[in-house]
Amino acid sequence: MSEHLYDDALDGAETTDWSYRRNALGFSADMALFEAAFNLIGFTTVLPAFLAALVDSEILIGLATGMASAAWLLPQIAIAGQVAQAPRKKPLVMRAVWIARPVVLLMALLVWLLGVRIPWLTFAVVTLCVIALFVGDAFSSVAWFDLIAKVLPLERRGRILGLGQMVGGLLGVAAGIVVSYILGPESPWAFPNNYALVFAVSGIIFLLGGLALSLIQEPEIEAPTATPQPVSAVLASIPSILEDDPDFRRVVIVRLLVNLMGGAGAFYVLYATLRLGFEAADVGLFISAQVLGSTASGGLLSLAQDRWGPVTHLRIIILLSIFPPLLALLAAPVQAVLPGATPILFVAVFFFLGLYSAGFSWPFYNWILEYCTSPYRPLYIGLINTMSAVTMVSPAIAGWIVGSVSYRAVFAIAVGLGVVAFILSKTIPSTRVQPTIDL
Repeated sequence: MSEHLYDDALDGAETTDWSYRRNALGFSADMALFEAAFNLIGFTTVLPAFLAALVDSEILIGLATGMASAAWLLPQIAIAGQVAQAPRKKPLVMRAVWIARPVVLLMALLVWLLGVRIPWLTFAVVTLCVIALFVGDAFSSVAWFDLIAKVLPLERRGRILGLGQMVGGLLGVAAGIVVSYILGPESPWAFPNNYALVFAVSGIIFLLGGLALSLIQEPEIEAPTATPQPVSAVLASIPSILEDDPDFRRVVIVRLLVNLMGGAGAFYVLYATLRLGFEAADVGLFISAQVLGSTASGGLLSLAQDRWGPVTHLRIIILLSIFPPLLALLAAPVQAVLPGATPILFVAVFFFLGLYSAGFSWPFYNWILEYCTSPYRPLYIGLINTMSAVTMVSPAIAGWIVGSVSYRAVFAIAVGLGVVAFILSKTIPSTRVQPTIDL
């Protein structure tokens, strides 16, 4: 295992009981509110449905969602060196949060003002706003993860983050009901104002999460003597890191495979509404199913992270990721034989989508937080996220496959990628001394 293996002398273990409770509340509340706001925008439900009403192109819709992912992934390695050398992480987090999250309110306002008079312009504006949100969140995320390692003890980290995810899931269930009403046929708001309202509510909740983050109390430490590495030096170090650290290299490869599976994410709702006869109002039901899955994912995070460690959690998540494309593959045959079972099947698609997508990043991040010493954490987190940006084209490729072959071809490829990812995950070493369950 690498020389960067992290020992048990965690930064967070030195915090007082009072500051621990305050920090736990801040992180849990922000996670819950962020989860609820994120589910309202619905990057696999509401947003693709809105974009599909503006343009008739699966490739463009896939490209838009892929660009959003790239906007979150690409910038992180560029700021990793600065985060690693910063004596305090919270100011970096808060500055990015207050710049990025208000963009969602701006997006809602622009959708309301522009309407659908020029659909391509509304499509472009919404895409740019989403990209801006993700770029801003990228700048806060590297410091956010390092702050977690600094103030939350390892043995309690899973339950704190899991609680936030579970509460966020419960809030998301209510959000799904609200979306069903706002987007449904009985709604007093016509298209696209109904979507503008959904985006506005999401923006408000995002800002409440920022207030929760302000509760966090970061311990004062002596400023490091080293100066931040320039971006060019950080980028130049990537090949040597991957060559010298085979454990981390395996983690990166598995992460890339799981990310590639995500290319199918934007097409479940389109397949349901355009091929299987579901209505726009059913999107709210899908959201509720997905956030129920997200809630269950929080319980899984709490149990797996604290009891078995991130490697076991990672393997469980990969197995769960295979269910959405597999069930979507079965939808058409089942509809031909038992039409009444198709809604149940597709609700299950979104339940499992929420179960894995809400938690698939956590075992990778927690593995790094436990594997690396403090100076390397931001670099490794930034590196794994930035390298994952190579998968940003997967939604656009999936859109091309949908147009050239079929939706079911995309789902079949996703199943295959999941199987390969699980097999390779067996080569990732555990960061825990105690035994883990064998998967």
